[in-house]
Amino acid sequence: MRLLQRSLSCLLLAVSSLASGCAGHACFCGPDSVYNDVFGRSQYGAIGDDVCYMPNGADLEDGLTEEEAVLIALWNNALFQETLVDLDLAASDLVQAGLLPNPEIVYFFPVSDKPYKYAIEFPLEALWLRPIRVAAAQRESDRACQRLSQVGLDLIRDTRQAYSDVLVAQGQVKVAEEALQLRKRIAKVAKARLDAGDASPQESSVAEIDVDLAAQALARLEYDVGIAEERLRNLLGIAEDRQPLKLLDVTPPMAGPLDPDSLAQEALGSRPDIVAAQIAVAAADARVRLADVSWFRFLGILDATSGRRTGHEFSPAFRATLPIFNWNQGGVLRAEAELERALRQQQTLHDRIMLEVHQAHLRYEQARAELQVLDDRVMPEVETGIRRAESAFQEGDAPYLVVLQASRQLLDSLARREQLHGEIRRAWAELERSVGRHIPPPSAADAGNATGAEEIETPAPAKEGEAKE
Repeated sequence: MRLLQRSLSCLLLAVSSLASGCAGHACFCGPDSVYNDVFGRSQYGAIGDDVCYMPNGADLEDGLTEEEAVLIALWNNALFQETLVDLDLAASDLVQAGLLPNPEIVYFFPVSDKPYKYAIEFPLEALWLRPIRVAAAQRESDRACQRLSQVGLDLIRDTRQAYSDVLVAQGQVKVAEEALQLRKRIAKVAKARLDAGDASPQESSVAEIDVDLAAQALARLEYDVGIAEERLRNLLGIAEDRQPLKLLDVTPPMAGPLDPDSLAQEALGSRPDIVAAQIAVAAADARVRLADVSWFRFLGILDATSGRRTGHEFSPAFRATLPIFNWNQGGVLRAEAELERALRQQQTLHDRIMLEVHQAHLRYEQARAELQVLDDRVMPEVETGIRRAESAFQEGDAPYLVVLQASRQLLDSLARREQLHGEIRRAWAELERSVGRHIPPPSAADAGNATGAEEIETPAPAKEGEAKE
């Protein structure tokens, strides 16, 4: 009897210590793990007190770099912070999976001719099924961590692209201001020719209309800057801070030839969402194994009654489930269907990664190739053409239509150049997000040789008496 009592005490002690030990050693994936993974992939540096969250040092008045914008977004973006709560949900599921059921006691009060009786029951199958449940919950926790790392990379991409959109809008405003000054200068020349009797009133009127149209375009583009800034503010989580955004220009990355096939294979092996999909398959497989045996019940019982030798006559017993009708057939079919869905989702994600990497690479190469043609061939010709047209119009050797066409070519080229810079930045941000890591930028010398991106100023009108080209 004493041996049986000691065995009962040891069993309860072992069960309680096992439960507490599992809860204490569960491998949780917290926000710090997500941030470390995101920063390790993006190479934006660690979070410190001097940058990122606005009260910690970053100041909009000093100008906002792209790196500061990304860090601010990671700390303040409401949607990202909302998604981080999924880590707490996964951690709670993991804790719950590691808990063991409490023992139950049944007591029968004695009456006449019927002695008292009590029994202690504990589901012993829980000790066997617990590792399977914990393994499935652990994989779900790891999957949530990888999925949130991908959400962080998506936020970095969106922030960089929004940052680039603001720069493009500001660049378009500068081009529009140059267009307005150019049209005013041409209108002034047309008015001088009209006063001298060398031009018709129609030419002067058309020049004045062009000035008004340029002012109209400038008014519209100024509001485009505000629209782009509002999207960036939303991503940064600083919508209530109405300070003007002073963004520092970002040089478009002009890398050498990239191998999209190798980048795609790298993404397929390391991108957080594909890793999460692989973990989801493993978790679904664990749930299938759990569903196959979850019908099993085996209770260990210690029964005690008032006996003839002592007041507590113990006897062991057990209660087990007979799988005659219910083998958890529906649960098994559902678990197998979830496994099949996880496998198909993994293949769908595989195809999407291939699409995203190759599309981002082609968009980057497309914008880079067009910018190279624009800088090397189009801009020199347009600059020469506008100088010739203005000089000839000033001397009365060309109609206003020629000047108008040349000025439009120049302004369209300048505007397209700003757009291409933005498209390159956007495509590069998308490429890094598609690969799942930071791609080292090219050297400064290589970038300079690739772009030929010195600033192009609007040419001044030809001076009086200057030789015509």
